Amino acid sequence: MSKTAVVPEAVREIERKYEAPAEQEVPALGGLPGVVGEPVHDSIQLSATYFDTADYRLLAEKITLRKREGGDDAGWHMKLPAGQDARTEIQLPPDESTDVPSPLSSLIRAIIRGHDLVPVALIITDRERTRLNGENGVLLAEVVSDTVIACKADGSGESTWQEVEVEQGAGGQELADAIESVLLDAGLERSASPSKLKRALGTSVTPYAGHEVTSGKASNPRILLRNYLIEQLRALVAADLGTRRADDEAVHDFRVAARRIRSALQSYAGHSPKTDDLITDLRWIGGKFGDARDVEVQWERLVERLGEIDEMPEREAVRARIDEFFSARGETAQETALEALDSERYTMLLDRLDEYVGDLEFDTATHRVGKKASARELAHTLRHLAHKVGKRVDHVFDADSRTERDERMHRARKGAKRMKYAIEVMEPVSKSRAKRALKHFSHFQDVLGEHQDSVVAQHHLLAMAAEQEHTSLTSFGLGMAYRRELEIADGQSTLLRKTWKEAVKSASSLW
Repeated sequence: MSKTAVVPEAVREIERKYEAPAEQEVPALGGLPGVVGEPVHDSIQLSATYFDTADYRLLAEKITLRKREGGDDAGWHMKLPAGQDARTEIQLPPDESTDVPSPLSSLIRAIIRGHDLVPVALIITDRERTRLNGENGVLLAEVVSDTVIACKADGSGESTWQEVEVEQGAGGQELADAIESVLLDAGLERSASPSKLKRALGTSVTPYAGHEVTSGKASNPRILLRNYLIEQLRALVAADLGTRRADDEAVHDFRVAARRIRSALQSYAGHSPKTDDLITDLRWIGGKFGDARDVEVQWERLVERLGEIDEMPEREAVRARIDEFFSARGETAQETALEALDSERYTMLLDRLDEYVGDLEFDTATHRVGKKASARELAHTLRHLAHKVGKRVDHVFDADSRTERDERMHRARKGAKRMKYAIEVMEPVSKSRAKRALKHFSHFQDVLGEHQDSVVAQHHLLAMAAEQEHTSLTSFGLGMAYRRELEIADGQSTLLRKTWKEAVKSASSLW
């Protein structure tokens, strides 16, 4: 999806925050490694209105959304967590509206779930800025001393404090560490507050908590399933945001999270109208992402395939045909996925999944994974899945044609995925045995996945060759790639039985 999606400008910032006593000045920063000349100082005043839902759903996800006035980056800013001391900042230019621009609000639809974004805080900052430059004026780091006045949107809860921030530039971590040493020696301390907004709101607000992974006896199936679903729901929402931002691998991550949730419900939740409806909608949303993921995988695959085939005629023309074919399909596939994410059906699915996880915590009577269930029940389910996958593997070798073989291998692949995710749910029961089994299942799935990718590639190559907008030599080149994919599929099929035996032998230790 990254080939065509249009998203707001984004920059990655790495920043450290320090507590500073009142009236504390930033110590002299001369003589630091790589710094050329004297530090450059200036002063600015910033005013920012922060937005969130009434129950602070963005704050709970460590996301901040503000409209800033003043400085050289006035406008709308959304900051997303991106690892230790790092955030991704998405920016839009200033406007006259007090409503959050749709390019930003649409990114977080899966988080806010239809709740209005309203002003929650006003923060005014008097900033003393110090820039450390290198050769040719390259910014190595920026150190700012902020005097902050903050209050809630209704004017209550005014507070004042001072803090220092160090933002990495071209000087990287080495210079940031050197600056930190100077600051700590001067009496400053690393701040425990993740953001100005969190500090401004104080302890009087309680962010939307959602569902938290709970501790408990590792073999309790209710806890195992609930924790697994919570983790995968978080992964789904993160991949939703990534997909809207056209992040690499986000489409893949979304499909995997949806499939894991679906497989866990199929394997361990039992049959009921509620779970059956969830499974249906998870299959639906995964399907809406299918073409987008197919374009990503197959485009890259077939371009790589061209480089492996010697003496291909009109190689550049064949490459152009592949690019043209997938470019057209990619745009349509992207639109299909994004339309699904914006649909009421998908939003309701997220709400119903949240509700289901809540039911697991408070109402076990209607679930097979109740409080009195034991890990033996999970092991029985796993053994039953292994039997089904084993039968599908055996059926592959009874196929009368290549087409039938390919279809049966695809069925075995789907069963293997479900079994792998079932093992993931059980992992806390026996981590070492589960990790060993998952390693063998990953190898087994690699064989099946490479086979299926090859089969899909064959269909795409036939479709390309069937169109009449290229020369016969280009068709011949496509035919060479098709032949290579046939050979790959045949080769993967010969590995099936061996890798299955290794996978099921390792998994059998769990039952």
